[in-house]
Amino acid sequence: MTETTSTNERVLRTDVTLEECRKIEKVLRENNISYFEKWKFHTGFFKFLDSSKNSKCDIYIHMDSYEIAKKALGMDA
Repeated sequence: MTETTSTNERVLRTDVTLEECRKIEKVLRENNISYFEKWKFHTGFFKFLDSSKNSKCDIYIHMDSYEIAKKALGMDA
């Protein structure tokens, strides 16, 4: 997964649940790796559902820290 959003960010993980996101955030913060999240929320007819359970996010990492983040999370390099 090497999708690039601009010249500086790369997608680390996509469609991450809230629980997974918290675990990833903890590891990234412990390793002083900057990141940002792009959340996707339910809209339309199913908007009445609890969005916290149904929302997903993509986690982006600066390209200079991408390999370090993958190693910190135990992902294949």
